[in-house]
Amino acid sequence: MHPAISINTLCLPPAPLGEQVERIARIGAGGISPELDQVLAFGVAESARAFREAGLAVATLTHRAFGYATPAETDAARERLLRTIGIARDVGAATVIMTTGGRGDLNWPTAAARFADAMAPCAEAARAAGLRLGIEPTSHLYADVSIAHRLADTLALARGAGIAVMIDLFACWTDADIEAVIAEAGADVALVQVADYVYGDRGLPCRAVPGDGAVPLDRLIPAISRSGFTGWYDLEVIGPRLAAEGVEAGLRRAAEHVGQFLETAR
Repeated sequence: MHPAISINTLCLPPAPLGEQVERIARIGAGGISPELDQVLAFGVAESARAFREAGLAVATLTHRAFGYATPAETDAARERLLRTIGIARDVGAATVIMTTGGRGDLNWPTAAARFADAMAPCAEAARAAGLRLGIEPTSHLYADVSIAHRLADTLALARGAGIAVMIDLFACWTDADIEAVIAEAGADVALVQVADYVYGDRGLPCRAVPGDGAVPLDRLIPAISRSGFTGWYDLEVIGPRLAAEGVEAGLRRAAEHVGQFLETAR
């Protein structure tokens, strides 16, 4: 398996984190991407030990949504994210991934400005901890937890807040300007999430094994590589297609498909 491929624990059936660590190591990935709640439930020190003993790097720690729509929401979101940054440092995570939080009744420019202001102390704390915060584009169906749906908007928000962008290809592959934005993003990219989409799938989660659908990974992965990105390509395949095939078989096949483009990317 290509050494830049990690596996998100969302790909796996629910289980204690220790069991998921063993399963991802058995599949052959070099990195794991757990959720914050999993680490807290298993124990921070115990999680760090499990990752280390399995030989897995922590590609990213999933924080989920931030918040900034009201002063009270901002205070609570900052406190929670600052705690996550400390946990990420303790388990050796390279990055923390999140969505921006919803905008409530705010228009988009006002929400973007508030997000940047709210994020400032957290961005500084992350730099001091030696890791990168990043936001990802999401489907408009998640407008309650994000204002970043196109990659261009995600990049603008990240730069305004002094943080990184995480490219979730499943969410943004249809953007008309995606390849231009990938080229522009360059060093601002901290993680790439990979899944495929099969035309006609309507109900979420409907992520397919890379290579089974319409996402032009043969173009997008080399474009990301050319932009200078050298980090983790995180498999985030969720839904009935993977379950029907078998999680381990499907993820190995996904890794093989993505890995071929990483091997030849220029």
